Amino acid sequence: MNESLDKELTIVTPEQVQLQFQTAGIGSRTLAHLIDCLILLVMNGLLFVFAILISRLYSGDWLPALADYLIAIALILWVVVNLGYFVCTEAFMGGQTPGKRILGLRVLQNNGQSATLLSILIRNLFRLLDMMPTFYFIGAVSIIFSAKDKRIGDMVAGTIVVIEARFERMKRRKHIDKAISKKNYPILTLEIEEAKRQEITAVDWQLLQAWVERIPTMHDAKLQELALPIAQHFAKKLGHDLGFTLDPAAYLAQLYEKLRNDWEV
Repeated sequence: MNESLDKELTIVTPEQVQLQFQTAGIGSRTLAHLIDCLILLVMNGLLFVFAILISRLYSGDWLPALADYLIAIALILWVVVNLGYFVCTEAFMGGQTPGKRILGLRVLQNNGQSATLLSILIRNLFRLLDMMPTFYFIGAVSIIFSAKDKRIGDMVAGTIVVIEARFERMKRRKHIDKAISKKNYPILTLEIEEAKRQEITAVDWQLLQAWVERIPTMHDAKLQELALPIAQHFAKKLGHDLGFTLDPAAYLAQLYEKLRNDWEV
């Protein structure tokens, strides 16, 4: 899902290193939370069944004291699971719950470092406030109007929720692949010699990538117009027949598919 509500965020570390992140907007965070709620629902269901079985097995006068203890344990487990799920998973899974991991989200500190146990504890304690008056209303409003997609718990704890770069790259790649497939470009027989492949520079790749990223939104005529000089540049550099540039868009699209594994890590 391409989420337009996500925001770009630049963080400068104390070592003066610039880190680029994309914050997770309300859509991806809601979906991750729903996945976590489904997991919690299953866990609560199992605890409920456990408590019912205990009450049935130990009903009457047979070992009533043991039954009381087991039911008390079930209740304690219920409290621990529901209060500790988010804290424990984020603390031991590097700032991720299972839902966040599936969606490629991660909790970090404001300075870009990994979230500490204290910050994780604080942001999750404030879920009680974010949930008021009903189902995360205050939290959702806070995220929508926050410049960094923060709910109140994040503001107090000094944390941000970001989309992992690897996940974002894969999402963008799928989006581009889908756009290319819709164009029905003819298949060209392209061979790239290893020595020529090594001559491709970062500037060359950025030029090709900039054109490819326009495929989903730009009209075909304009795409072809922009593609022609870029295709001629690559054909000369890679020693390809300039005849490929009669359909420059098809040439560049196939060139992108052949080169991207060298540059998208």
